[in-house]
Amino acid sequence: MRTNHSIPSSFQTTVERLAERAASAANATERSQWLRWLLAAGAVFLLWKAWRGFKSLFWTVFGLGMALYWSGGWRGWF
Repeated sequence: MRTNHSIPSSFQTTVERLAERAASAANATERSQWLRWLLAAGAVFLLWKAWRGFKSLFWTVFGLGMALYWSGGWRGWF
């Protein structure tokens, strides 16, 4: 399994920069705009993590299904 550690770390540094800018924003309007960007970045991160989890879950269920099919175990259930 290949993992790419540069994507999460670069995403993390980008979010950290956004958080620093939001904290140092002078007025409420500017702070609100930065907060929206932070929320959008958090939503993208959660979707990315969910996609990775569902992809792994799919292959696990697929493998178990193939094991049942080729072993003949599915005939007892249907």
